[in-house]
Formats: sequence, structure tokens, C-alpha cells
Amino acid sequence: MLREIAARNFRNLEPLRLELSEGRHLLLGPNGAGKTSLLEAIYLTATTRSFRTARPAEAIRHGERDFFLELETAAGDRLELAAEGGERRRRKNGKAADLAGWLATLPLVAWTGADLEILLGAPASRRRLLDRGVIGRRPAALALLAGYRQALEEKRGLLQQERFTAAELEPWNQLLATYGAELAAERQLFVAELATALAELAEKSELGLPPLELSYRPSPAKALAGAEALYAALSGASRAEAAQRQPLVGPQRDEIEIRFGGQPLRQVASAGERKALSLLLSLAQGRVLEKQGKRPVYLLDDLDAELDRERRRRLWRLLEPGPEGPLQVFASSNRPEIWPASELDFRWACERGRIALEVGL
Repeated sequence: MLREIAARNFRNLEPLRLELSEGRHLLLGPNGAGKTSLLEAIYLTATTRSFRTARPAEAIRHGERDFFLELETAAGDRLELAAEGGERRRRKNGKAADLAGWLATLPLVAWTGADLEILLGAPASRRRLLDRGVIGRRPAALALLAGYRQALEEKRGLLQQERFTAAELEPWNQLLATYGAELAAERQLFVAELATALAELAEKSELGLPPLELSYRPSPAKALAGAEALYAALSGASRAEAAQRQPLVGPQRDEIEIRFGGQPLRQVASAGERKALSLLLSLAQGRVLEKQGKRPVYLLDDLDAELDRERRRRLWRLLEPGPEGPLQVFASSNRPEIWPASELDFRWACERGRIALEVGL
């Protein structure tokens, strides 16, 4: 759980230090008031990445040279992240920390409008979902992903040379097979757990959605048979890869198939159904973590956009306190009229970068 967040020179936020409790928090205010910036500050501090830009330095407040973010968890861990120009500095409990340990400090589940791309966009968006899920379940898998990506870049560089031999490709194929088979197994496990959680949430929500199906499609299918099988597939693709001068087989081409009532989702789902399903998918990621004993913080930006009152109510109900106690949820909205006080624990007023507690219930 997040106990405190502080920010200085970040986006349009005024300097702040907020004390936070478990429960359901609603950030209310017009566009540009700082709602999304606060959610981004939490996400960036906990993950070292922004959901709005690939270059966190772009989040430095106009006219300033740096930003500083700090959060403290209920367990007493403190994360500090600063950016000046193109450089970032991070410290955990006053000391340097490896990234895997950093990511394990405060598990998060975030939803923004960009997450609709998981349903409708290019396969790369779904592979990012896979990687977030794998790392969320097991932060140490970060080293596995890094190893695979480095070996893939070495192989890609070799394929783009004018001349190379099969013998030069072989060690990279062997390394990619070792990393890739383990990565495929991790992804398969995550998708299986995600599909189960998604089906449970869809039923509990009573949204009346058609049956939802998630299927992991590894590249190649033999990847799930182990490193030897994957190595054979990589070797078999060598001639075609040499002709096209790029890797054609491996987890970098994995896919998740999403079907809605037995049909490809993009062909049949309405805009409201897509938004509801996208949110359910994010909540399902949280359930996967919860079943492992991790209590993620939920960040939901513009939760109610494109949702009618009833769909919003049914989705929000999934975040009610359970047997293990309340979750910690931060949602943003600019429609106060559709949020009954009975559904909230805290309401925050956001205006011109200032965040103030309006009601604590």
C-alpha cells in the first residue's frame, strides 16, 4: 500500500506531499487539473517508467531543470526518483537498488486510455502486457527479458551485415533458445492465470458480456516444448532470416489472441464493451497478483469515460473491500455527478495542479 507521495517540479503539479490510506480514492477535476499527472507520478516512481512518455525528462515542469518524486509504502520502504536533463537518479531507502528489487517494492496495476491498444492495436502492445505480467508475478524475470533482448539485438546486428556465416549465427540461436523457452513458459503461465481471473471477474461483474477467451500464441508454437525444440525452429528459419536480414522467429513475435463470443474482438465489440473489457483485463492483472499474496495499488485514469452509469457502477463494484480488507484504488474523473458518496472512501479536489482532500468518508 502507498502511504505517502511527494512531488516537486513534476508536470503541472504544484509541490505536494500527500498522506494516503487504503480504500477507494477519487480524483475529481477538469482536464489539465493534475489528476493524470498525480497518477503518472505514482506510476513513474514505482516502475521508473511513465505511461505518457518514453522520456521522463519531458515531465519536468516548464521552466525548471529537474523533478523529484518520492513515495513511502505501508511497509516503510521509501523510493526516491529524480530527473535532470536526460539523467535519472533513483534511491531505495537512501541507497542504490537493483531494478528487480525496486519493482517489487510497490506492485501496481494501471489503466489509461492507451490500454485500449491492447485490444485493438498492434501485437507489440499485447507483448508489453505479457512482459508486465511476467515481471509483476516474478520481478527477477527482468534479467530473463534483458538477456533475451540483448541476444536478439546481437543477432539482428549480425543479420544486417553484408556477410556472415551460419557458424556465427549458431551461438546466438542457442542463447535465444535458452532464454526464449523459459520466457515462453513464463508467458504461458501468466496468460493462463490471467484468463482465469478475467472469466471470474466478467461473471462477477454481471455486465452480460459474451464469453471471453484469451490464448497465448508463442512464436514458434514449439517454443513451449523446450529449448531444444526452439533451437531447431530458429535454425530452420536461418535461410529465410538471412534473406530478409531480420529475425523472424522467437518471443519477439508472440501474440495473445482475444476472442469475444467466439469471434475476434475487434470485429464484434462495441466501444462501450471494449472499454469495459479493457478495464476488466487490467483488474484481472491485479487478481493474478492478489492470488500470489501481493496487494497491488490500482491507478485508473478517466475510469468513467465512454461508460454509462450502470457499466461504471458494476466495474467499480469489483474494487469493493473483500475478505482480505480494502484495496487501495486511485481513479480520476471529471464527472462528479455520477459518483455517489457511498461508493467512495476519499474524494480529492484537483485544480490547476493543486491536490486537496475534499472528503474523507
